[in-house]
Amino acid sequence: MQFDFDTPIDRAGTGSMKWAEAGADRLAMGLADMDFPTAPAIVEALADRVEHAVFGYTEVGSGFLDAVIRWTQARRGWTVEPDWITAGPGIMPSMAYLLRAALRPGEGVIVQTPAFSPIPTIIEQNGLRVVENPLALVGDRYEMDLEGLRSAAEQAQVRAFVLCSPHNPIGRVWSQSELELVGDICAANDLLVISDEIHAEIVYPWATFVTYAAVADSPSRFATLYGPSKGFSLPGLRTAVVVIPGAELRAAFRLELHRVNEDFGINALGAVALEAAYTRGAEWLDAVSTYLQTNLEILQTRLAGELPRIEVIKPDASFLVWLDCRGLGLSDDELGNRILDQAGVAVEPGTSFGTAGSGFVRLNIATPRARLVEALDRLAAVL
Repeated sequence: MQFDFDTPIDRAGTGSMKWAEAGADRLAMGLADMDFPTAPAIVEALADRVEHAVFGYTEVGSGFLDAVIRWTQARRGWTVEPDWITAGPGIMPSMAYLLRAALRPGEGVIVQTPAFSPIPTIIEQNGLRVVENPLALVGDRYEMDLEGLRSAAEQAQVRAFVLCSPHNPIGRVWSQSELELVGDICAANDLLVISDEIHAEIVYPWATFVTYAAVADSPSRFATLYGPSKGFSLPGLRTAVVVIPGAELRAAFRLELHRVNEDFGINALGAVALEAAYTRGAEWLDAVSTYLQTNLEILQTRLAGELPRIEVIKPDASFLVWLDCRGLGLSDDELGNRILDQAGVAVEPGTSFGTAGSGFVRLNIATPRARLVEALDRLAAVL
């Protein structure tokens, strides 16, 4: 089947946060959602459900669970039991509930920086401490500072580690050997590992994604969060998959959901979309991944030829690209002014990912090719 990723979709009037935040006459290339219509199979499933016209409280049914189990086995090589699965109201709320369920106020949570800003935010806003483990940029590729991770894990009152895999914003897919070392450190210090794997649906051919579950030392000390929202352009449906093999942690997480009255099922349309994505969406996902790979190649070629002082940190996964702009010699304010105000391209400033992001920006390439080219034309004109 042929899919159209080239026709621009006007998102005005749909409440799009991405385009509203960008502002008039600017190209929205920041917030991490796609400008592509989702897979036709998902649209068809949603249309059928809408035609039914009753949207009552909806439980997690066998179709939902079977779809998750089959997809996870096929795409991640991980056999998940139905009892392990809980549907969550999005990745970040689910992470917050996990932290509240498993930790006490004042305890520490390790985060690898630069980090997706909501992660440290929810840690701090739930009365916990952020313990930074900065990643190291070696040449044009980030690596984990495993000795730094070990030191952080050995600190008093550090109880958890948020693993972002693939990592946002840098796009790294961590290797099995790296994850095994992470697992050893976390097991030795009895840390809860919360593995945020939301960007693992789109992985480029030069990388192999390994779920943390493949290396976890104990089923009782980790939880895995993922879903179709990023890969299938569905973030507005607010449906996530939370897999917790450990019975005690799973019960604590579900109790936390109960405490906030998440007792009346899940998003009715989100459940339909997830099931359709995971049963009939593979061909579309493969096609969009190929399209994004070409967009990435265009970005690399254009910047190398016209803006060589901007270095592309080549991602292994996702549609988000981390750009090293330090070679331009501009302050963060100057860089933002050139890109946003002069070029009219709304990107995510690197400083929103912490101090380690100074001099960088994150660019979303999940947009029709002509729009990407226009954005690069605008950047070249002012930089």
